[in-house]
Amino acid sequence: MVRPTGTVTFLFTDVEQSTQRWERDPDVMSAALAAHDRVLADAVEANGGWLFKHTGDGICAAFASPGAAAETAVQAQRALALPVRMGIASGEAEQRGDDYFGSTLNGTARVMACGHGGQILVAGSTAGLLRSVDLRNIDLRDLGSHRLRGLTDAVHLYQLEAHGLRHEFPPLSTAEGVAGNLPALTDALVGRDEAIASLVALLQRHRLVTLTGVGGVGKTVLAMAAAASARERFHDGVWVVELASVLESDAVAEAVASAFNAQVQVRPDRPDVVVEVIGGRHVLLVLDNCEHVLDGVASVVDAVMARCPGVTILATSREAVGVPTELAWPVPSLQLGIAAPASVLFFDRARMAAIDYVPGAGDPDVVAEICARLDGIPLAIELAAARVRSMNPTQIRDRLAERFRLLTGSRRAVERHQTLRHAVQWSYDLLNEAEQRALQCCSTFADGFALPAATAVCSADPDWDLDELDTLDVLDSLVRKSLLRVERRDRDVRYSLLETIRQFAEERLVDGGRSGVVRDGHATWFARQAEREGRRFVEGGEKITFLFIEDEMANLHAAFRWSVAKGLTDAAVLIAAHTHYPAQQRLRTDSVGWAEEALPAARASNHRLLPQLLSVAADAAFRLGRFDDAKRLANDAIALLGDERFETNVWMYITLGIMAAVEGDPAASVGYLRTGADHPADARVGRPVLSSYVSMTMRLGVRLPDAEFEAAIAAITAVGIPTFLAQIPLLRFQRDATGGPSDTATLLRLYEEAIGRHVSSGNRFYEMRFRADQLAALARTSDPRQALNGYRDLVRQWQVNGDQWLTQGMATLIELLAGLGHARGAAMLVGTLERAGARFRTDVRAVTSMLHRALGDVELDAAVAAGGALSYRAAGDLAMELIDRSLADLG
Repeated sequence: MVRPTGTVTFLFTDVEQSTQRWERDPDVMSAALAAHDRVLADAVEANGGWLFKHTGDGICAAFASPGAAAETAVQAQRALALPVRMGIASGEAEQRGDDYFGSTLNGTARVMACGHGGQILVAGSTAGLLRSVDLRNIDLRDLGSHRLRGLTDAVHLYQLEAHGLRHEFPPLSTAEGVAGNLPALTDALVGRDEAIASLVALLQRHRLVTLTGVGGVGKTVLAMAAAASARERFHDGVWVVELASVLESDAVAEAVASAFNAQVQVRPDRPDVVVEVIGGRHVLLVLDNCEHVLDGVASVVDAVMARCPGVTILATSREAVGVPTELAWPVPSLQLGIAAPASVLFFDRARMAAIDYVPGAGDPDVVAEICARLDGIPLAIELAAARVRSMNPTQIRDRLAERFRLLTGSRRAVERHQTLRHAVQWSYDLLNEAEQRALQCCSTFADGFALPAATAVCSADPDWDLDELDTLDVLDSLVRKSLLRVERRDRDVRYSLLETIRQFAEERLVDGGRSGVVRDGHATWFARQAEREGRRFVEGGEKITFLFIEDEMANLHAAFRWSVAKGLTDAAVLIAAHTHYPAQQRLRTDSVGWAEEALPAARASNHRLLPQLLSVAADAAFRLGRFDDAKRLANDAIALLGDERFETNVWMYITLGIMAAVEGDPAASVGYLRTGADHPADARVGRPVLSSYVSMTMRLGVRLPDAEFEAAIAAITAVGIPTFLAQIPLLRFQRDATGGPSDTATLLRLYEEAIGRHVSSGNRFYEMRFRADQLAALARTSDPRQALNGYRDLVRQWQVNGDQWLTQGMATLIELLAGLGHARGAAMLVGTLERAGARFRTDVRAVTSMLHRALGDVELDAAVAAGGALSYRAAGDLAMELIDRSLADLG
């Protein structure tokens, strides 16, 4: 190996705190150092360097190329287990035998000595040479000029950065020392790189930035990390003032002055003391945990901002300080997902808690669920991960309902961060009585709420009479204090609580003895809203009702469950009777079964909505394939027609008419629908039976007299229900179509237009129903590939919903798959449909006949039996597989 001469680049290394390591365990250190020596020697040799000296626990190497020295340092740092600091510098050196001498070597040693374990420092002499070299994804971070011990002139230093290396370190150990009192980060900050970069940029444009957020979300560590990254811009350093232990606002100024080691005499003009202490210094002042002494913080900040132009302030608080020019920056929770930062943090802290922990195959999914249920709050995730010492992730997940007992630990921090309860209690104790009571009332909501709902539920407390403005004031205060989240939308504003906050507030509500009356108020409010939206739904306002269903289904579910449990019959019946139809048409299955559950109490009380409840129960039973139960319930509803104790309802005629068609009795189907359409009640509820009558006769091939058809269309149009209006062009076309080639193109266009109208109104059920009809038409064309691709969404919906109308669409897919050569798979899907109650004479039975010819009795029966054992999910996966295979075959 030729030893470098002339301008040489030197790499010096040293193990940080090696003396303590030798004293603590000489045997371990001896083995670790042997491995360390091999790594460094191999890296130097691989990059053409010359290792000319060992210096106790480090090496000295020379390189002809600065790029080779940089590559060596990066490769070695990635492989080293010990904390090794490295310095690189370039210049002339005198060679004597196997060694070098000169000022460049002394400078390299000084550069290395001011760094930290894992850090690679580069002198400006080398950095200038590296800029012209292809460094293969190696970057230089400018650390500014520093005076190094033993050197006369300041040296410009850079930090070598590359993937796989640590990026953040404590201040450099330079001759002038480090201004400020910023502590070093003890743990790696997970998932916050973008946030740190954003904050550093904000601190360049704003003199006061306040990080806000719920307790445990990581405001303090994020502030410290951002301060460390921005430190080089502040000549007089970063100064941190921890205010958690400051009990009175009047003591804030003294705490700030004390951070600068200034002796303060208590006096009235306290903010002026801070101004005198800071003077003209150029500093970043970090005020941590301001929420409980905001008045004192605001006074100090006002004075400093006005009279100390060199000061930038970064504050952390549950709410903004509230002074002019302040930029409040809400700290978000960690992103959720299997490979997202929240899960990365859990696994990182779990390995620190239990070094022998090895994640199992199912742990990533479980951990992602844990993090989601903990709202992505870093403190909660860290406390949960610590439980891996004695539990597995599944056990942790299954106990999160008791999170305040589960998530405790010996985390060495101020008391409010030792347990999850402490973190939340700290915020709760800072609230006034009205804020605490409002937060407790809001804990009854599931998945968000709007202002009118909050007003109603808070007012359910008999000792508290609020109007909307009163409620708005207290909600606004809770938002400012980071205890409520806000979602701003075009039509309204919704509020929500993190689940951790909700559970804590719910505990306080129960402890206060007001849980029952507040939950009664919640149930009563949503029962009235369900009735209002149910009536709107049949009066042409279905789009708004669909939005209500999506927003409030979780609240409706909670209200229904409470009503049933506490015997609130009227609330339970209102919710069950009015929620089902709009929910079903959004392809929501949440309310299936509610009507039958509420029926005993409704029958016992002769509730005015008993016929509607029976109709809803019949429809739900039909859609689940329970035809006999559906008929019984529908006929019970018919038996109540004319009884003045009850509101008249005719929806049961739709259920009976569809079932008759399904079972191959077209005459009975038309008869049921004709009877319901003629009843005066149909006109009062938007003509749903008449619309079903017209569309069903078309499906059954029954041609209505022209006068009757036109009268029906006119009546449907006059009511103006978007769902029924969307199908009128199709009905007219299908009535007059001749079946020629041009008709297919027109039919497909009309289907697309109808689907678009249903998408616009929000009717997912009719969207998928017409999509199924459109796909059936496409399947009959010469190229079925478009149909096959289109069936994917239908299959996904059927997997979740299993609705009988979607089953009809599945039957056309099965027919297409059978025709493309997948007879056995198609027969298995028939088995799933038959088990689910599908008895479409013109669909499933026709497909079965075709499969019988292809497979024969024995093989067909075996395939149908196998399919009958499949769940909707498994059958849907099979259908997707057959679609993919068919598309591959078609090329």
